[in-house]
Amino acid sequence: MLKSVLSVVVGVIAASIIILAVELIGHSIYPPRAELDPTDPASIAMIPLSAQIAVVIAWFSGAFGGGIVASRIANRWAPPAWVVAATILLLAGSTMLQIPHPAWMVIGAVAATGLGGWLSVKLTKAYYGRPYPFASKPGN
Repeated sequence: MLKSVLSVVVGVIAASIIILAVELIGHSIYPPRAELDPTDPASIAMIPLSAQIAVVIAWFSGAFGGGIVASRIANRWAPPAWVVAATILLLAGSTMLQIPHPAWMVIGAVAATGLGGWLSVKLTKAYYGRPYPFASKPGN
């Protein structure tokens, strides 16, 4: 149980670092204008589409990377990866409540975090059965 909780905490931290790194890269490629007002929807609409796509890519990357970390720490048990992906979706939703986003980005956040979580489970070959405290998945 403690290992599962630890895997989620470390996974969310890893996901946050990944999101920060990807968004920093996006901001270096597409620097925000000085007159950008994050509370004005008209100002947000003037942000280039490629810069908005970079944010969705950051959410996907965070859910994917954090899910991999959580799944590996939890001996390839799938639920911690999904908890990390859901946490990233909630954090993205929090951002969308503070800063107005286009509707496609809201849909993109759900799709990106869901796809990131699913791919992290598939890549690590995680399983959904009951976790065993001292053994990894049978066949290793």
